[in-house]
Amino acid sequence: MAYYLGIDLGTSVIKGLAIDDAGRILASFSKETPLISRQPDWTEQSPEFWWSSTLEIINLLATKIDFTQVKGLGLSGQMHGLVAYGNDFQVLRRAIIWMDQRSSKEVNQILKTLKNKLYQTTGNPVFTGFLLPSLLWLKKHEPELYKKIARISSPKDYLAYKLTGNLSSEPTDALATAAFDYHKNNWSQKILRSFKLKTAIFPEIKPTLTPYGTITDKVAKITKLPQGIPVYGASDQAMSALGTGLVQPGQASVALSTGGQFLVVAKKGVIDPKRRLHTLNHALPDTGLYMAATLSAGFSLRWFKDLVCNQPETDFKHFTAGVDKIPIGSDGLFFLPFLNGERTPYFNPNLRGAFFGLTSRHKRLHLVRAIMEGVAFSLRECLNVFNELKLPINKVILSGGG
Repeated sequence: MAYYLGIDLGTSVIKGLAIDDAGRILASFSKETPLISRQPDWTEQSPEFWWSSTLEIINLLATKIDFTQVKGLGLSGQMHGLVAYGNDFQVLRRAIIWMDQRSSKEVNQILKTLKNKLYQTTGNPVFTGFLLPSLLWLKKHEPELYKKIARISSPKDYLAYKLTGNLSSEPTDALATAAFDYHKNNWSQKILRSFKLKTAIFPEIKPTLTPYGTITDKVAKITKLPQGIPVYGASDQAMSALGTGLVQPGQASVALSTGGQFLVVAKKGVIDPKRRLHTLNHALPDTGLYMAATLSAGFSLRWFKDLVCNQPETDFKHFTAGVDKIPIGSDGLFFLPFLNGERTPYFNPNLRGAFFGLTSRHKRLHLVRAIMEGVAFSLRECLNVFNELKLPINKVILSGGG
């Protein structure tokens, strides 16, 4: 019997599981990942915490299956973020992740400089929290640290480096940086030159279905994994599409976690003239994948739970118990889930969340249901964009922990 491990570097939780060669889940573990906000609009995480948590999860999985039969390890992870390394490949600072909003001026600089060429080149709008504006922010506000940068990567590529000793990336993650040429399938030299960025700091791009390498002897010793097992990886959205069976045009999924993502498989080359969609690279070659996104799906509920719950250990199942008894429409209470700005269809980091219609008769569960409904309405706005572009949707699969 062959076994395989999977690690997902999420924004809220790092998850790990073991499956057999029939795809049956044999064991799974997870660990919450704290968000660090040292200043307003800043959202960072510790790569070292990612790594220690990954090792902890792998060692827990070792208690459930025979590790001598593990044949491979797959990675998925949050997109857009920035990890910076020095000459010794040590991390120079905390990672700036996709939720970060400090780089609004850099986003405006990118839009002013590149204008329509950005979307034409990358197939994507740019937003705060993307790797390119975050890197420009570092260049301006932390110039001494920027000078020390020898290499950069997306979050999940950091884990691949720690596992294999090889730092590279692949098209599903690279396309989410605002510095990648969708048509040439490589870093855009035009974009890098426009902002005088050092080309050498950007990692080599390998095909998505090519392994990063094999685990190092050090990792094998720490985890008891067999030496020589390969490590593969792709972005969380590409892996979500593959894992939920989105392989044919017309298939779609809604993935709910910290954010909410609406994915649709269609032919390659679709461009939204209003720039409301993300164009993604599917893990499968020559397959188009398009994403509409709402930023604060599960995060909205987590924010409210942390705000009002006096017992942090209370899980979401107990926190939301009884919400089905609240009438549809939450007795006239509405919630806008724009706690961190919004992507589809507005792409406006300055939008803010709100409760409307709040009265003295509303109880805690009314607010909980209003949050859930507000997220659902945001996802409906995503669907409206796909319908407008006449992208066929024959089937929708729900996934995620939201």
